[in-house]
Amino acid sequence: MKTTQAIVRSRAGCTRLAAVAALLWVPMAAHAADAGPSKPAAKSSAVTLQPVAGSSVKRVVLSAKAAERLGIETGTVREEPIVFRQMVSGLVVAPVDKAPVQKPGGGIFGGFAQGAGGPAMGPPAGGAGPAAGVAKVAVMAASDPQPSPATAPPRANAPLIGDAWVLVSLSPAEWERLAKDKPARLLPLATRDRPQGELVARPSGMVPVEDAKRSMLSLHYIVAGADHGLALNSRLRVELQIAGDEARRKVVPYGAVYYDGQGAPWVYVVAGPLSFERRRVGVERVVGELAVLSSGPEAGTPVVTVGASLLFGAEIFGK
Repeated sequence: MKTTQAIVRSRAGCTRLAAVAALLWVPMAAHAADAGPSKPAAKSSAVTLQPVAGSSVKRVVLSAKAAERLGIETGTVREEPIVFRQMVSGLVVAPVDKAPVQKPGGGIFGGFAQGAGGPAMGPPAGGAGPAAGVAKVAVMAASDPQPSPATAPPRANAPLIGDAWVLVSLSPAEWERLAKDKPARLLPLATRDRPQGELVARPSGMVPVEDAKRSMLSLHYIVAGADHGLALNSRLRVELQIAGDEARRKVVPYGAVYYDGQGAPWVYVVAGPLSFERRRVGVERVVGELAVLSSGPEAGTPVVTVGASLLFGAEIFGK
């Protein structure tokens, strides 16, 4: 009798456990049904890399949100007339005489000089611009101009009243390349200082003065007027124009050029909507904010002007 009762109680306990299990399984099953079948995490589609036929680079395709987040901006390869310039150091000096001073004892330097008995050459006839050559006598350097006996030398660092003379030194090869009839632009010596206004100096009209000790030529530019703010013996940067035909050249903003770890320059061309391909370019020189291209995409090709380095990271790391 007791055995029968134990069996009945055992069956009743199992029935209750089954009921509890069923109650617990129903919400779990419902939750699983809502969640759907288990899937692996999907890879981000913000950046997609595609092969480029005949090239080892990858085409970078961005989502609209990724392009916005990277701040991608585009422009085009342009053709512009480029004026090449050279930056040299300049020194504000006291006005000098028009005729170069003959060096005692004469001498010859680089074919530019004659014996001591040769006549000193003054400015070109008519005073119309600088001479094409160099004075044919051996002369003293103009970095230490001799004041006229009738006038006392100006005090060093004193503001100049009237025209200011600026002395620059060039090698004979630099003189040959110089656009000798073009004015020079004067800039502060510290690159972080911005000029208050455009300060231009015109050629003095004097033939260059030869400094045989340094194998250099000294020439002068003049800033006309009294409101230039230049002081005697102050130094500044002088931007000179190089002679040339000012031909139109292919250019891109310098920010469009990306240099890889080996120093090779690249740009990213726009291959389609939010699609970019890296192309090798040749940079001849940088003029202001522009990179002058010796090779690369044709004029009119759309390129990335902001965000090229970020695209390179996306191409290499795929994210």
